[in-house]
Amino acid sequence: MKNSKYKTLFVLFGLIFSLFVFSQENFIPGYIIQQNGDTVKGLINYLNWEKNPNQISFKETKSSNIKEYKPLEIIAFSVLDETYKSAIVKVDQSNIKYGISSDPEFEFRTDTAFVLTIIQGSKSLYYYCDRNRQHNFYIYNNSNYELLEFKEFNRIHEGHLFHEMNNRYIGQLILYFQDCHIKESKFQNISYTLESIEKLFKYYYSQMKPEVVSVKKKEKTKVEVGVIGGICMTGIVFTSASELSAFDYITKVKFDKDLSLTGGVFLNIVLPRNKGKWSLYNELLYNSYSFDGFYSDFNNSNYYQNKTYKLGYYYLKMNNMIRFKFPVGKFQGFANAGFSNGFVFKEVNRDIVETKFYSDHTIVENKVLEETRKHEQGLLFGFGLIHKRISAEIRYEAGTGISEYTYLGCVTNRYNLILGYRF
Repeated sequence: MKNSKYKTLFVLFGLIFSLFVFSQENFIPGYIIQQNGDTVKGLINYLNWEKNPNQISFKETKSSNIKEYKPLEIIAFSVLDETYKSAIVKVDQSNIKYGISSDPEFEFRTDTAFVLTIIQGSKSLYYYCDRNRQHNFYIYNNSNYELLEFKEFNRIHEGHLFHEMNNRYIGQLILYFQDCHIKESKFQNISYTLESIEKLFKYYYSQMKPEVVSVKKKEKTKVEVGVIGGICMTGIVFTSASELSAFDYITKVKFDKDLSLTGGVFLNIVLPRNKGKWSLYNELLYNSYSFDGFYSDFNNSNYYQNKTYKLGYYYLKMNNMIRFKFPVGKFQGFANAGFSNGFVFKEVNRDIVETKFYSDHTIVENKVLEETRKHEQGLLFGFGLIHKRISAEIRYEAGTGISEYTYLGCVTNRYNLILGYRF
């Protein structure tokens, strides 16, 4: 039942995410270069693509009809500081189906693509993140976009597994820059990453005669910090698979929901691309709850037993979530989903049992549960709004509770109203 509940929440969250992702438009000034070489200025629906787009939307004015362009239907387009060119390119697909292969040889396919200009000059560098999220780098050589070829593969030798690399791209770069006497060590230390390859290009231009070179600015990961605080309403439920369980009594107690304060700090790591919509949102906060319960096993005035339960738990919690932001009028809306880890630093666990059997009357205090969970995990879902530096969020959390016993289930449900301030 619990798994079904979580699956339903994940599905609903995914549907809402999809709705926001596919409904966004962001037409901003840009231009296209048509097949006849004419430059047409207008507005391009810029989505700060993580994967290179396979189609763009363009209109000459705000009131014009939208036209869709695919690679090879235009020569190029430019928006903000990004210039994409139509190209026919090679892509290695040998590792797509089965992960890292055992064959060092490549298996190429041909794509028509908009490749992103990283450096434009006498020696140019282009980038293409394809539909499989593979990172591909190209040099412009002999009027063609030449793939810098790189492949990871596994090799088994004498019963041992070795992870190796086919670094053909290093030889390609040596030939490409042969007009400049670059030390061999500069090439041997190059990794197949944008930062490393771009660094070599910049070194080349620093050694050659001055040339007007266009270099795309690198998008950096943005970090946001701030404080949060709010109120938390917590409910706790105990369940037992059998009425004969030693803990059957506690499952009959209805604990009233507890209202408490919560607060802490947050660190939000905004990922580059996609207009900063996606981020890794993390919190360190204080959370607590306190419950009182009562259960009476009454036979008659001479024979009864009353149980009073007092449960209080105080947590230092780490919450880790994925956040997606979207425009809502003058505000920014957001949705969170992730996991929580709560560590108990203070516990109240008291069971006061009053027993009367004719002339005998005793009051004994024990623990409600001898073994309790000191590390609670949970699932988090939340929605909210941001205005400038201030945020407000409604969040739900389903936790694993305090029971360490396999035959005594325990679930905590938290409903939070949280305000935040970003420094």
